[in-house]
Amino acid sequence: MLGAKQQWCPRCQRHVQTEQKQASIGRQKELVRITVTCFKCRTTLSSKTTSAAALEQNEDAKTEE
Repeated sequence: MLGAKQQWCPRCQRHVQTEQKQASIGRQKELVRITVTCFKCRTTLSSKTTSAAALEQNEDAKTEE
């Protein structure tokens, strides 16, 4: 999930490399915010909040394949 991908950037008006960052949210660190930004202009392209347990299960499933 942390691999570099290309996505359309409305500010750059072309497909650009993206960067994904994860940040834990809350006192118990039960939520994780995933932010995808344009590598060139640093505009936020998408942001998603998910539970840490669901993210861990998703990453485990990808490593098993």
